Formats: sequence, structure tokens, C-alpha cells
Amino acid sequence: MFPLVWLGFVPVLLCAALEAEPNADRYPLRMDSVTGILEELESHLEGAPDRPVLELSRELGCLSEFCQFSPVLETSVSLNLPYLSEKQRSFLRRFQNHRTDGTWVEHGAVLTPDGTTVALSPLLDGVVGGLLERGREGAVPASPGPQDPSNSTGQEPCPPLDPLLAPLAKSLAVATSLFHAGQSEALLGPNGCWDDIRAPQTFTLLGSPSPMPDAFINGAMDGVILGTYLAENASSPFRISRLLREYYAGGGLAGESHTRSNFRRKTFAGLVTQEKLRAQVESALCLLQHLHGSHPLLGNKTAPPLAIQAVEEFTAFYVECPAIIPRCMWGAQPYKGTPTPLQLPLGFVYIHHTHSPGKPCQTFPECAADMRSMQRFHQVVRGWDDIGYSFVVGGDGYIYQGRGWQWVGAHTLGHNSKGFGVSFIGDYMKALPDPFALELVKDNFMRCAVRGSRLKANYTVYGHRQVVLPTLCPGDRLFQEIKTWRGFRERCFMNQGIPHCI
Repeated sequence: MFPLVWLGFVPVLLCAALEAEPNADRYPLRMDSVTGILEELESHLEGAPDRPVLELSRELGCLSEFCQFSPVLETSVSLNLPYLSEKQRSFLRRFQNHRTDGTWVEHGAVLTPDGTTVALSPLLDGVVGGLLERGREGAVPASPGPQDPSNSTGQEPCPPLDPLLAPLAKSLAVATSLFHAGQSEALLGPNGCWDDIRAPQTFTLLGSPSPMPDAFINGAMDGVILGTYLAENASSPFRISRLLREYYAGGGLAGESHTRSNFRRKTFAGLVTQEKLRAQVESALCLLQHLHGSHPLLGNKTAPPLAIQAVEEFTAFYVECPAIIPRCMWGAQPYKGTPTPLQLPLGFVYIHHTHSPGKPCQTFPECAADMRSMQRFHQVVRGWDDIGYSFVVGGDGYIYQGRGWQWVGAHTLGHNSKGFGVSFIGDYMKALPDPFALELVKDNFMRCAVRGSRLKANYTVYGHRQVVLPTLCPGDRLFQEIKTWRGFRERCFMNQGIPHCI
């Protein structure tokens, strides 16, 4: 089962809010608000670059090292950062005890410049793990209680947890335990929508919440990436505010343009194998069993099969599948009329290019604007019910949801109910999309669609020009590229009485 993430045509929460003025009394829940406060902390803690993140870790973290193993939330101590204003402390209190409430509102997350949402607590936990690995004496504050509870029970000790992977592994252990105990409807996910992109204050999930919604997973993965970077660059100067700015909005860590949040899934896959993560989840489940011996969440389940399932689902959906920006995040207008459901799984993928916009977008604001522009053109000029494509590939490392997995599109005349229409933003008559954009579709999108039973395993890939005449879509250069893809087939038809195959 895949987490319930894409619900199709949900009410758009933020269309009218795009022009709203920020609330002067509250910081918007954006990453730049966090980095601004960190800069304030750094100005008061000169000469101690670790201190700002450690201060926040103390204030926003759990009371004990394994408190997240309890289904009952613990409340952290009051914020005691005298160098901050009351407005800044009030902002930080909103990140204490990451949670979702009965209205599916997720607390403790911020919107990042790349258009995704990140929970702050697992992000900081990963950074602190990286500081521990740098070998800085006293980098991580001591937690009350034993490091390995099994030592005091007479049971075999649990294998140690890697400081860099511990936050993610422990959270996966909790998620799978609660799920199998019937205390959670979903193992992982879902994503959500902000009330206002300019001044976000409320993040509402798109489905029943699990213990690890998408924002929490994004934060945990980013924590591993940033923590690893700190551990591997122990001699480099370190300021947490600059590290976050470079990763989320700049040129990437150490000037590497792909070592930034837009590519977190690929970067994470290069750092952590399934085998390593599974071993860490097994260790976390071992600790969980010892801690909850009197009322175990695991029941009769044993750690290895639970760890295998948790890691397989996490890897399938959050590492191998591409990140998809939902309609609510790019500001989609509602569908006109009633959408027609697709009969899944489909057998075809039709590849397009937009031609106009003629250049690939490079950032979330640019890509979101292109999506809104195409939707206006399709709805207003063409008179269609919605943007025609099923999915659109940006030049920022993300795929954008058009009509999505569930609804018939308007992309390939006469074939819209038979396949998904996937378009690359840009004109590709003479040039190719960036390699990472091609990889998103060729490898990640196709594999994910098959695994999720949305696309048949023996699917066929066609270029738009093979199915609808006359058109040069998806561009000469891109068409030559997709001829090398798995699933591509030549298509033959009669052209003025002459057989023609392309």
C-alpha cells in the first residue's frame, strides 16, 4: 500500500491567499524565518558555532532520548533563550513536539524555498548527529536515562544506533509499531497544503496522518544529508544559518548545485543503503521492545520483518519515486465541471514538451508560475476543463501534478483515457532537458507508477508526434532521446495512403 498522498482535486486552499499580506504579529512558517532567528542566536554566541543549533535542539527536542517511542506526547521545557524577543520565542514554541491534530493540521513544519515542507525537529536532530560525528567534545547534550536500556534488564544489548541515522531509524520504528498495533491508519505520509504561500501559517494534510507525514520525512532525510556533510567536513567553518540557506535556497553545499534540497531523494540514496537503514531500524525496534516491555506496541511481531516492511515502503515511495509538487502548492485553479476517472492501470505514457514556455524553469516560483500560465491557457484559450497534462516536469528537480494519477487528461487527442501525458517544460527541438529531469521520468516516474499499480508492467512509451498528426512534439532532440527508453515502441500508420513508421 502507498500512503494516501495525492487525492486528485482537493479544494484549493490558497488561490485567494497568494496576494495576502503577511501577518505582522507572527513570523511566517518559512525556512527563512528559522535562519533569521539562527542568525540572531549566532550574533549572541560568537566563537561557538555549535551553540545555536544545540540551544534549539535542547529547547525543541524531547525530554528523553527515546521519548518519541511513546505514543503519548511529552512537552518540552519552556524556551529560555534570553537573547531572543518574545515574538521569536513564540515562533519557536510552534515547533515543540512535532504532531498532527484532529483536523489534520501538522504542527512543527516550515515551507522551504524549493516548494516542499520540512519538519524542523528531525532536521535539527540530524544536524546534531553530524556534530557528534565531528568529534566535538560536548557537542551533544547528555540525555537522561541509559543509552541502552537493555543493559539494565538482563537482556541482550541492542546494537548501537548511528547518530546520523538514529532520528530517522527511531521514527520509522515508531511508525511501523503504531501501524501494526492499529493505532495509525497509514504507515507513512501524506503530503499537505499551506493556507498561504507568501505567509504560511497552517499546513493541512491531504489525507489521514501517519506518525511520519511527508514533511517529517523530508526533515529527517535533510538531517541525514546535512549531518553527513558536517561529519565529512569537520575542519570546515560552520554556521548553521549559512548551511541551511545554502542547502535550501542557494547554490548547494560546497558549491555543488545538486547537493541541495531539490535533490534530497537522490542525495539520500547515495548516502544510505537499504541494508544499512534496515539494520538501524532493527536496532531501534530492539530498543523500543525493551523500553515498552510492560505494554509493547509490537505485540507478537518481531523486529526483522517489521524493519524490512518499513524500509521497503520508505525506500519505494520516498527514495525511488520522484517528489511530486501537488496542485495546491503551485496554485491550481479548480477543475471546471466533473473530472472523468481513469481505469487503472494504464498501458501508455505519452511524452510531450511545452514549447511555450520555451525555457525550462529553474526554481519553484518559476515552475509554479509556468504551471499557472499553462492552466490559464488551457482553460481560458482552449476552453478545456483543466491543464491538459497528467504531470509536468520542471527544471528544478521536481515533477508537478497536473490532472494526476486518477483523472482523464487532455494531452493526446483520442488517447487521453489510455495513458498518462507527461510534459517537460521547455522547447526541445534542438536541446535536451537536464539529465536529472530525464532521469526523473525514465527511471523514477515509470518505476513508481508500475509499483503503485497505476501503469502496467509492459507499458509503452510514445512521443506525442507518433499518435497525433501533425505535430513536432516532443521536439526532435527529446524524441530521439525517448527512443532509447525502456518501453518505447515504433508506431506505424497510413500517411496519404503510404505506410509510415516512426
